Amino acid sequence: MKYKPHLADSRHCTGCFACIDSCPKQAISKTISADGHFYVKINYNLCISCSRCEKNCPIINKEKYSSNILTKSTPYSFYCTNAELSQHSTSGGAFIAFATLFINNGGYVCGAIMSNNSVKHIISNKLEDILLMQGSKYIQSDMQGVYLGIQKLLNKGYKVLFCGMGCQSAAILSFFKKYRNKDLLYVIDMICGGVPSRLLIDKFIEGEKNIKQIIGFRDKEKYILTCRDNNNKIIKFKNCRPLPLYGYFSNLTNRYSCGNCVFCGVERLSDITIGDLWEKNKNSNIHKSIIVTHTEKGKQLLQSANDVIYHPINWDFAKINFRLIFGKTYNNYRLQRIFLPNIFKNLSYKNICGFYGCELNNLIWIFLKIFNKLFGCIQSVIIKHNVRKILNKIE
Repeated sequence: MKYKPHLADSRHCTGCFACIDSCPKQAISKTISADGHFYVKINYNLCISCSRCEKNCPIINKEKYSSNILTKSTPYSFYCTNAELSQHSTSGGAFIAFATLFINNGGYVCGAIMSNNSVKHIISNKLEDILLMQGSKYIQSDMQGVYLGIQKLLNKGYKVLFCGMGCQSAAILSFFKKYRNKDLLYVIDMICGGVPSRLLIDKFIEGEKNIKQIIGFRDKEKYILTCRDNNNKIIKFKNCRPLPLYGYFSNLTNRYSCGNCVFCGVERLSDITIGDLWEKNKNSNIHKSIIVTHTEKGKQLLQSANDVIYHPINWDFAKINFRLIFGKTYNNYRLQRIFLPNIFKNLSYKNICGFYGCELNNLIWIFLKIFNKLFGCIQSVIIKHNVRKILNKIE
């Protein structure tokens, strides 16, 4: 009887698509589920039972990507002093500093860009494409084809810099684990708050009939949704609660795997981890990033970057940006997440906004907001307790 490979189920799948690029017979394809997230399915009539998909899936192969046992990782505050390059970065310009270093030295960069209200990873050595990779994008990136594209470049002897979420980076490293030119591959992962459903954007475009395109989610440290209307005019949602942003803040539409992320940790297999450095007593207008180096390649990359200033810091920043080291939340058990497909399918745009914290002009939604606030406070206490225990061990 032919062996049938088993991939991660909907509770654990991260949507990295390493399995799709691993399959020599194109027996695996992507699909968008009713909850607005990417998943995969196998055509067993085409499957030849090679098990490459299982070997490269960062969930199924169970290779440990991260831990909170500190041996070699070092945190830094960081910012890029090249204002022309960093002006479109959401924090200190860490990505653009490393990306331009690569393309200036003949390498390639793989990162995520917005395209037609979706996000996808592309590979390029052109500055105009690298600039499109800047900025936070609160929607899952399509990674199909990226692994094979990187493989072709590594075969030709090019250095490649990959930048993505922890789960995506784990998938990249898993795919190229035994590859002969893997030393040419550099991996940067980001501190991730979870992947929201694309239903938020779809319903927003449908409900806000004058909006046709989302351009950005942040203006430096300020969360401002920037869109283009039907007349190509730029619209900034500054004094309201747009669904793509506040639905993301609620954490009630995230992938189930994000509710118990196994890729968080102070030490990781990636070369560098980057994120926002939120300072409590900020006394300057300089926007900074967190840089955590994990490998010698990561340290060399940091030391080689041009037009940057960085300093070692302690681990206290993780008290605020806790997703570096702690990836568990309890929102998977909330009714708004469990019934997410039904809510978006059957309710009006205004009611959906109410369920996910955007509409407050109704007594029901005010009560729901109070409940969400109380739940969030309880959850915050639990998270802070766990983060404190982790930091005590680290320190």
